[in-house]
Amino acid sequence: MSGFSGAFITGKPVGEGSGAGPGRWALFLSSPFIFSFCLACVYLGMRGVMRLGGFVAVGGPYEIAHPAPDWIWIFPISMMLMMASMFASIFATSRISGPNIMALSWSAIFTLLGWNFVQFGFGIGMGGRLAFGWIICAVTFMLMGLIPLVFILKSFFRSCARRINSGNEVSAGMSGANGQLSWSTSLILQAALCCGGFWMGLLFFRAVS
Repeated sequence: MSGFSGAFITGKPVGEGSGAGPGRWALFLSSPFIFSFCLACVYLGMRGVMRLGGFVAVGGPYEIAHPAPDWIWIFPISMMLMMASMFASIFATSRISGPNIMALSWSAIFTLLGWNFVQFGFGIGMGGRLAFGWIICAVTFMLMGLIPLVFILKSFFRSCARRINSGNEVSAGMSGANGQLSWSTSLILQAALCCGGFWMGLLFFRAVS
């Protein structure tokens, strides 16, 4: 059952557990934390810009109606770190078997940021009027996030069922083959890192803004 040893949410092996060193494990476990931390910063930063009308600027010879806030530097840095964490995860999982929660990164970006467009476009909880430009963005972002998510989750549950039917426990002990984390332990640990990273990102952004 070599396919099961590396079965991931996408249904494809992410590695056969060929002895990843400490460096790859550090990349593998830090990627979801860094990604979630930066996603939280982008999420709140986007809301701040949208409250200013969706457009800000800095410098130039003319009067700026919506000057960029002091924390605007968080945007480019967070986006670059998010992309770096996604590539780092791909590199790390080539030697680590089991689930990789970073497969959800694409859907996480578009659904979470799409919610900003939904809330501001429809004025949910804000008492505002409909903003059709943002509604169009909301539909686009949600489709780009939710359609891939449907296929990812479908493959995930199919993989779980095959593991159970084949006698490979989804919720095994702490250690799996080759001294690696078990399938379920790895997934839970990554989910915890995502939650912790997102929470710390929220705290960081609110502190600097």
